[in-house]
Amino acid sequence: MLLKISLLTGLIFAALYPLCFWISRKDPLKNNFHRFHLGLPTVVGGVVVVSLLFMALPDILKRMALLWEAVLLLCTAYFWKKETVDLRLIAVPCFLGVYVFSSAQIWLVQSPWYPKDGDFDWTAICIGLLSGFILCSSIFAMNLGHWYLNVHGLPISHLIRTVRVFGFFLVLRIVWDLYSLWKGLMSWDGQAIPLFQFIQGIEGIFVWMAIFFGSLFPLITLYFVNGTLKVKSTQSATGILYVILIAVLIGDLTYKYYLFRYGIAL
Repeated sequence: MLLKISLLTGLIFAALYPLCFWISRKDPLKNNFHRFHLGLPTVVGGVVVVSLLFMALPDILKRMALLWEAVLLLCTAYFWKKETVDLRLIAVPCFLGVYVFSSAQIWLVQSPWYPKDGDFDWTAICIGLLSGFILCSSIFAMNLGHWYLNVHGLPISHLIRTVRVFGFFLVLRIVWDLYSLWKGLMSWDGQAIPLFQFIQGIEGIFVWMAIFFGSLFPLITLYFVNGTLKVKSTQSATGILYVILIAVLIGDLTYKYYLFRYGIAL
């Protein structure tokens, strides 16, 4: 299960991370900033695609994964020597990656309550995308904080905007989590029980950990990031963003565990 969770996490990261360039669309970051941020998802995507090829998955999914990685690699090579990226063009491999992720999630998740045989669970897919946006924006914010150490005089507005986007996605997830806990149902021993009842038992205790580390702690800690950015202390903000990223990873893995084990999309 841990391998499949890691593959899904790497897949959604590689698919969505290039979209982070849209955060600075009005004032694109230069000085070869885009090279690392294109190379990283390309390498991660390549590792994931190679791993998928050796798994018992439909051939059409493997071919689509290869096509996605090829397009992403071509885009990376095309923009490598340019000053910035074309936001519309870089979105093409992202859309392909989202399709590959959506299809792969169906076949990788082994929960008996999760749809099979090509049926899409749109709720789980949308929450998977939201998880990906949270992960990507947290990594992008942390990497951007490092960039301020290399490029002097860079407007702090770039990091402020990234943190706000990150916080927006966290708020969306908290709202969804609260709604799911209030209205959500799950299958347990052949019966539909309220999700809130499930998390009060021993099997659901780690849902609280997922919500805390994956949503609440990062959102609360962003308050301190905003405080450091007000005094233009980007180095301190980057240190806090490191801690937030670790919390996001812990929460994301726990969220995915419950998706794989019980078919719960949080």
